[in-house]
Amino acid sequence: MHYWQDKEDDKTQLIVVTDEAVYAEKMDHAASLRQIGELTAGKSAATVFGKDATHVVLRAVSKVQQQRGDDDIDFSLRDGKEEKTDSISIADEGIRNEVFAAIERVTQGRFQRYEDQTNRARAAFGPVLALTIFGFGTKIAASAAAAIRAAEEYEVSGRKKGLKQLIVWVLDTLGPVGCWVIGGILLALSAWVLYDRLRTPPFYNILQAEPYKPQGPVKTTLKYLALAAVLVVFGPMFLR
Repeated sequence: MHYWQDKEDDKTQLIVVTDEAVYAEKMDHAASLRQIGELTAGKSAATVFGKDATHVVLRAVSKVQQQRGDDDIDFSLRDGKEEKTDSISIADEGIRNEVFAAIERVTQGRFQRYEDQTNRARAAFGPVLALTIFGFGTKIAASAAAAIRAAEEYEVSGRKKGLKQLIVWVLDTLGPVGCWVIGGILLALSAWVLYDRLRTPPFYNILQAEPYKPQGPVKTTLKYLALAAVLVVFGPMFLR
């Protein structure tokens, strides 16, 4: 068992890595010291941590990923036929790296370690896709809000009537200007992420059982071509 105290302001995040699981929970400093005392006295981590603690069972994990410069360690977990994700955010970079190394040690034999230095083309695709989606979405929402306000009255019918009424109410409340403001904020955030990823393309440390193959240039090119086709086909109607 290995434990760390990730201190931030008046709270401490106690992180424990055992052979079976990873635990993390934020608490006050005194409580973290009490729990460390219980752990060093031989008490099981499963009984020391509360119900609100993050608890990642390692036998269910298929992949562990850490992006350099990002606070999170991300876990991909199998739950029957479904896959879900969980993460632990660790502010201290040194502790974050030590926790990742500890997970690598306790899963040795199951997982291999891989490194993936993305290039600018791969790094940019996600933000470019987000810019496209938010751009189209903002235009659609603003146009719908304008149409709703222009109508003297409107009637909502069909399936999921309650949800449709909620959407109409939100668009009517925001109006075209509100939709453009919110959309503009989302577009600005996406543009910032794009700039940041182009300036420093992400580097990933990865633990997984299956051989890891970074996305190749052919697949990256095909994704950009597909996005370009969408822009060519649908772009003109949104610019009118």
